[in-house]
Amino acid sequence: MRTTSIVTISLPPKMAAATEKAARKNQMTRSELIRDALRVYLEELDASHAIQIYKKERGAGRLRVLKEK
Repeated sequence: MRTTSIVTISLPPKMAAATEKAARKNQMTRSELIRDALRVYLEELDASHAIQIYKKERGAGRLRVLKEK
């Protein structure tokens, strides 16, 4: 049973060439490189969302700052 899904994407020629070059430089396959890039993007998206929630809650006065001793 397959543990991955196949996804097909289209890239402009320059981006495809840059992807190939980066993959070779880092001794990775294109798939590994794209998976890593997407993983980082998704983590940053989650972090950005968490920061937005924090700012909203803090602005509404529902959070308090704990002070160090």
